[in-house]
Amino acid sequence: MSLQAILAKIDADSKAQAAEIIQSANRECNDALHLVNSRIKEKHHRDTDRIKKKIEAASKQMENHARREMEKALLSHRRKIVDKTIEEAVMKIASAPDYLTLIECLLNNCDLQGNVEVVICANDRERITPDFLKRMSTDSSHFVRAGEYHDDHGGIVMRSGDISLNATLSMIAELNHDSMVMELSRLLPVEERAE
Repeated sequence: MSLQAILAKIDADSKAQAAEIIQSANRECNDALHLVNSRIKEKHHRDTDRIKKKIEAASKQMENHARREMEKALLSHRRKIVDKTIEEAVMKIASAPDYLTLIECLLNNCDLQGNVEVVICANDRERITPDFLKRMSTDSSHFVRAGEYHDDHGGIVMRSGDISLNATLSMIAELNHDSMVMELSRLLPVEERAE
């Protein structure tokens, strides 16, 4: 075999080996790329799922917060309606034709003894007169009109010495407020809640 043939064989063998090495390197490169690509896809799916769960949790939290705020606003609004209704009822009672019957009932149930000062509102000057109080007096309780007025819509405050009984319409309404709120709330429409 001539030197030229040997060189040609070495050249051919080295080219074949180089091609094999290149093919092997390409296969390894493709395998590595495929592995990296798979890992990137898996990480992408995990990250996407994690982000989706976070968004869903945040959305649920915001929805619950919004629902709570709406319920608070609704309760506040209903409370205002009920309070306004009670206030209007107090004013109607103060101007009702049988208002003096209520005052008589309050005076009849007074257990204060001796001279009892009766504080009235300015609007009752013509209705709860000294003569009216004199007629309502008993052997044990002598009712006299006080020199000052209370600032309520109606009702009376009874005083004897250090003892004072507040029977103004607003105080009576306040003492019965919770039961009236429950009663009036039943009359308001019930909003349906989303499940």
